[in-house]
Amino acid sequence: MWQRAQSFAAAVYGATTTMRGRDVVSLRSQLRRASQSIAANIAEGANAAGARDFARYLQISIGSASETESHLDLARRTSVVDDAVAMPLIDEVVEIRRMLIVLRRRVLAG
Repeated sequence: MWQRAQSFAAAVYGATTTMRGRDVVSLRSQLRRASQSIAANIAEGANAAGARDFARYLQISIGSASETESHLDLARRTSVVDDAVAMPLIDEVVEIRRMLIVLRRRVLAG
């Protein structure tokens, strides 16, 4: 799970290198941070004291995945990122979020 999230963050980083202009600096930065936060919180949670703490970090990762999807959608809608680049990334982050939701349920079920 962590590896997939890391690969996704690297793909987002690569896709955002072509984003230029003052108007997109903030969006690029937020998009990169949100995508990086998915894997970072999985890693941090894996070292948590117990299942509830791990589940809390997974929930933060789920939120970061949703934020990333929103930023990608905005970048696509404003033509900052081409559909051909954005749509596969959106599909991937939706799948990662689904996986995180399942993992969180399993962690809490014990």
